[in-house]
Amino acid sequence: MKLFTPEKSEWLFLDEVDSTQTVAAQQLAGDTAIGVVVAATQTKGRGRFGREWHSEKGTSLSMSVIATGYPDHQAAYLLGMELAIATAGALHAKLHWPNDVVLKGRKVGGILTEVMLDPSGRRIPIIGIGINLNQSSFPPGIADRATSLQIEFGITSDPRTVAEQILVRTKSLPEPTGWSALADIWAVFDTTPGKGYILPGGEKAIGIGVGSGGELLCSVSGESRTVLAADAILGG
Repeated sequence: MKLFTPEKSEWLFLDEVDSTQTVAAQQLAGDTAIGVVVAATQTKGRGRFGREWHSEKGTSLSMSVIATGYPDHQAAYLLGMELAIATAGALHAKLHWPNDVVLKGRKVGGILTEVMLDPSGRRIPIIGIGINLNQSSFPPGIADRATSLQIEFGITSDPRTVAEQILVRTKSLPEPTGWSALADIWAVFDTTPGKGYILPGGEKAIGIGVGSGGELLCSVSGESRTVLAADAILGG
Protein backbone atom coordinates (compact mmCIF):
# COMPACT_ATOMS: atom_id res chain seq x y z
CA MET A 1 0.00 0.00 0.00
CA LYS A 2 2.60 2.50 -1.15
CA LEU A 3 0.13 5.34 -1.33
CA PHE A 4 -0.73 5.27 2.35
CA THR A 5 2.90 4.90 3.43
CA PRO A 6 4.75 7.64 1.53
CA GLU A 7 8.39 8.43 2.09
CA LYS A 8 9.11 11.10 4.68
CA SER A 9 10.14 13.49 1.90
CA GLU A 10 6.54 13.32 0.69
CA TRP A 11 5.07 14.63 3.96
CA LEU A 12 4.22 18.32 4.21
CA PHE A 13 4.01 19.67 7.77
CA LEU A 14 2.43 23.10 8.19
CA ASP A 15 1.82 25.28 11.24
CA GLU A 16 -1.58 26.64 10.24
CA VAL A 17 -3.91 26.11 7.27
CA ASP A 18 -7.53 26.78 6.47
CA SER A 19 -8.01 23.11 5.56
CA THR A 20 -5.56 20.30 4.87
CA GLN A 21 -7.99 19.10 2.20
CA THR A 22 -7.62 22.43 0.40
CA VAL A 23 -3.83 22.32 0.63
CA ALA A 24 -3.80 18.71 -0.56
CA ALA A 25 -5.93 19.63 -3.58
CA GLN A 26 -3.50 22.44 -4.39
CA GLN A 27 -0.57 20.05 -4.14
CA LEU A 28 -2.35 17.63 -6.46
CA ALA A 29 -3.13 20.36 -8.99
CA GLY A 30 0.51 21.45 -8.89
CA ASP A 31 1.63 17.90 -9.64
CA THR A 32 3.97 17.79 -6.63
CA ALA A 33 5.37 14.71 -4.90
CA ILE A 34 3.54 15.47 -1.64
CA GLY A 35 1.49 12.52 -0.44
CA VAL A 36 0.44 13.62 3.07
CA VAL A 37 -0.41 17.06 4.47
CA VAL A 38 -0.38 17.52 8.26
CA ALA A 39 -1.27 20.79 10.03
CA ALA A 40 -0.86 21.89 13.64
CA THR A 41 -3.87 24.19 13.35
CA GLN A 42 -6.82 24.05 10.96
CA THR A 43 -9.08 27.10 10.83
CA LYS A 44 -11.66 26.03 8.24
CA GLY A 45 -11.59 22.25 8.31
CA ARG A 46 -14.62 20.49 6.92
CA GLY A 47 -16.40 17.23 7.45
CA ARG A 48 -19.20 15.47 5.62
CA PHE A 49 -22.14 17.57 4.37
CA GLY A 50 -20.04 20.74 4.72
CA ARG A 51 -19.93 20.62 8.51
CA GLU A 52 -17.03 22.50 10.08
CA TRP A 53 -14.14 20.76 11.83
CA HIS A 54 -11.95 23.26 13.70
CA SER A 55 -8.75 22.34 15.51
CA GLU A 56 -6.90 24.51 17.99
CA LYS A 57 -3.13 24.35 17.86
CA GLY A 58 -1.70 21.38 19.69
CA THR A 59 -5.07 19.76 20.40
CA SER A 60 -5.85 17.81 17.24
CA LEU A 61 -4.50 15.87 14.31
CA SER A 62 -5.52 17.33 10.94
CA MET A 63 -4.16 15.45 7.95
CA SER A 64 -4.98 14.64 4.33
CA VAL A 65 -3.70 11.73 2.27
CA ILE A 66 -3.44 12.25 -1.49
CA ALA A 67 -4.22 8.87 -3.02
CA THR A 68 -2.35 9.21 -6.31
CA GLY A 69 -1.81 5.45 -6.35
CA TYR A 70 -5.57 4.91 -6.84
CA PRO A 71 -6.56 7.05 -9.85
CA ASP A 72 -10.16 6.74 -11.04
CA HIS A 73 -10.97 4.26 -8.28
CA GLN A 74 -14.50 2.96 -8.81
CA ALA A 75 -15.37 3.15 -5.11
CA ALA A 76 -13.26 5.91 -3.57
CA TYR A 77 -15.27 5.73 -0.35
CA LEU A 78 -13.61 2.37 0.33
CA LEU A 79 -10.26 4.14 0.68
CA GLY A 80 -11.76 6.32 3.39
CA MET A 81 -13.26 3.31 5.12
CA GLU A 82 -9.90 1.55 5.03
CA LEU A 83 -8.22 4.55 6.63
CA ALA A 84 -11.04 4.57 9.19
CA ILE A 85 -10.10 0.97 10.06
CA ALA A 86 -6.43 1.94 10.37
CA THR A 87 -7.35 4.90 12.57
CA ALA A 88 -9.56 2.83 14.86
CA GLY A 89 -6.80 0.27 15.23
CA ALA A 90 -4.18 2.89 16.05
CA LEU A 91 -6.43 4.58 18.64
CA HIS A 92 -7.99 1.41 20.12
CA ALA A 93 -11.32 2.87 19.07
CA LYS A 94 -14.52 1.70 17.37
CA LEU A 95 -16.32 2.75 14.18
CA HIS A 96 -19.75 4.02 13.20
CA TRP A 97 -20.57 3.67 9.51
CA PRO A 98 -19.27 5.20 7.33
CA ASN A 99 -16.48 7.28 8.84
CA ASP A 100 -16.88 8.13 12.52
CA VAL A 101 -14.18 7.00 14.94
CA VAL A 102 -15.57 6.63 18.46
CA LEU A 103 -14.46 5.94 22.01
CA LYS A 104 -17.10 4.89 24.56
CA GLY A 105 -19.80 5.94 22.11
CA ARG A 106 -18.49 9.47 21.61
CA LYS A 107 -16.81 10.79 18.49
CA VAL A 108 -13.04 11.17 18.68
CA GLY A 109 -12.44 11.60 14.96
CA GLY A 110 -13.72 11.32 11.45
CA ILE A 111 -12.67 10.66 7.88
CA LEU A 112 -13.70 12.66 4.80
CA THR A 113 -13.14 11.31 1.28
CA GLU A 114 -13.20 13.73 -1.66
CA VAL A 115 -12.22 13.25 -5.31
CA MET A 116 -10.17 15.85 -7.20
CA LEU A 117 -8.72 16.03 -10.70
CA ASP A 118 -4.97 15.90 -11.24
CA PRO A 119 -3.26 17.74 -14.14
CA SER A 120 -3.89 14.71 -16.39
CA GLY A 121 -7.60 14.74 -15.66
CA ARG A 122 -7.54 11.62 -13.49
CA ARG A 123 -9.90 11.47 -10.51
CA ILE A 124 -7.73 11.21 -7.38
CA PRO A 125 -9.17 10.48 -3.93
CA ILE A 126 -8.03 12.77 -1.12
CA ILE A 127 -8.79 11.39 2.33
CA GLY A 128 -8.93 13.79 5.25
CA ILE A 129 -8.52 12.60 8.84
CA GLY A 130 -9.36 14.66 11.91
CA ILE A 131 -8.68 13.34 15.41
CA ASN A 132 -9.30 14.98 18.78
CA LEU A 133 -6.09 14.49 20.73
CA ASN A 134 -5.43 16.82 23.65
CA GLN A 135 -8.70 18.59 24.38
CA SER A 136 -9.67 18.45 28.05
CA SER A 137 -13.23 19.66 27.41
CA PHE A 138 -15.67 20.59 24.64
CA PRO A 139 -18.35 23.30 24.24
CA PRO A 140 -21.74 22.44 25.77
CA GLY A 141 -23.29 21.91 22.36
CA ILE A 142 -21.10 18.89 21.58
CA ALA A 143 -19.78 17.83 24.99
CA ASP A 144 -22.20 14.91 25.17
CA ARG A 145 -21.05 13.39 21.88
CA ALA A 146 -17.38 14.42 21.46
CA THR A 147 -14.28 13.18 23.23
CA SER A 148 -10.48 13.12 22.92
CA LEU A 149 -7.57 10.83 23.66
CA GLN A 150 -6.72 13.10 26.60
CA ILE A 151 -10.18 12.71 28.11
CA GLU A 152 -10.37 8.95 27.60
CA PHE A 153 -6.80 7.88 28.30
CA GLY A 154 -5.25 10.81 30.17
CA ILE A 155 -2.42 11.11 27.64
CA THR A 156 -0.89 13.94 25.65
CA SER A 157 -0.41 12.97 22.01
CA ASP A 158 1.87 14.33 19.30
CA PRO A 159 0.00 14.83 15.99
CA ARG A 160 2.92 13.68 13.83
CA THR A 161 3.34 10.50 15.83
CA VAL A 162 -0.37 9.64 15.63
CA ALA A 163 -0.38 10.35 11.87
CA GLU A 164 2.53 7.95 11.39
CA GLN A 165 0.88 5.29 13.55
CA ILE A 166 -2.28 5.44 11.44
CA LEU A 167 -0.49 5.09 8.12
CA VAL A 168 1.76 2.31 9.41
CA ARG A 169 -1.42 0.35 10.19
CA THR A 170 -2.37 0.36 6.52
CA LYS A 171 0.63 -1.83 5.69
CA SER A 172 -1.15 -4.85 7.13
CA LEU A 173 -4.52 -4.12 5.51
CA PRO A 174 -5.65 -5.58 2.18
CA GLU A 175 -6.02 -3.57 -1.00
CA PRO A 176 -9.47 -1.90 -1.01
CA THR A 177 -10.57 -3.54 -4.25
CA GLY A 178 -14.05 -4.14 -2.90
CA TRP A 179 -16.00 -4.28 0.33
CA SER A 180 -15.38 -8.00 0.65
CA ALA A 181 -11.68 -7.24 1.21
CA LEU A 182 -12.47 -5.01 4.19
CA ALA A 183 -15.67 -6.46 5.65
CA ASP A 184 -14.18 -8.89 8.16
CA ILE A 185 -11.71 -6.33 9.51
CA TRP A 186 -14.36 -3.59 9.68
CA ALA A 187 -16.58 -5.95 11.68
CA VAL A 188 -13.97 -6.09 14.45
CA PHE A 189 -14.44 -2.36 15.08
CA ASP A 190 -18.06 -1.87 14.00
CA THR A 191 -20.66 -0.46 16.40
CA THR A 192 -23.10 0.67 13.69
CA PRO A 193 -26.06 -1.53 14.75
CA GLY A 194 -28.45 0.50 16.86
CA LYS A 195 -27.06 3.91 15.89
CA GLY A 196 -29.43 6.61 14.68
CA TYR A 197 -29.21 8.14 11.22
CA ILE A 198 -31.12 10.86 9.38
CA LEU A 199 -31.84 10.12 5.71
CA PRO A 200 -32.14 12.70 2.88
CA GLY A 201 -35.93 12.85 3.17
CA GLY A 202 -35.68 13.56 6.88
CA GLU A 203 -36.64 10.05 7.96
CA LYS A 204 -35.01 8.69 11.06
CA ALA A 205 -33.29 5.36 10.61
CA ILE A 206 -31.64 2.84 12.90
CA GLY A 207 -28.46 1.17 11.72
CA ILE A 208 -28.55 -2.59 11.24
CA GLY A 209 -25.11 -3.14 9.75
CA VAL A 210 -23.03 -2.78 6.59
CA GLY A 211 -24.08 -4.34 3.30
CA SER A 212 -22.15 -6.29 0.68
CA GLY A 213 -21.00 -3.11 -1.07
CA GLY A 214 -20.11 -1.12 2.05
CA GLU A 215 -23.48 0.62 2.16
CA LEU A 216 -25.57 1.16 5.28
CA LEU A 217 -28.29 -1.33 6.08
CA CYS A 218 -30.88 0.36 8.25
CA SER A 219 -34.44 0.23 9.44
CA VAL A 220 -36.98 3.01 8.83
CA SER A 221 -40.23 2.51 10.74
CA GLY A 222 -39.59 -1.21 10.75
CA GLU A 223 -38.79 -1.45 7.03
CA SER A 224 -35.29 -2.31 5.79
CA ARG A 225 -33.46 0.29 3.71
CA THR A 226 -30.12 0.43 1.92
CA VAL A 227 -28.31 3.78 2.00
CA LEU A 228 -25.17 4.98 0.29
CA ALA A 229 -22.42 6.76 2.22
CA ALA A 230 -23.32 10.14 0.76
CA ASP A 231 -26.94 9.89 1.82
CA ALA A 232 -27.05 9.65 5.61
CA ILE A 233 -26.11 11.82 8.56
CA LEU A 234 -25.19 10.15 11.83
CA GLY A 235 -27.79 11.13 14.37
CA GLY A 236 -28.01 10.49 18.08
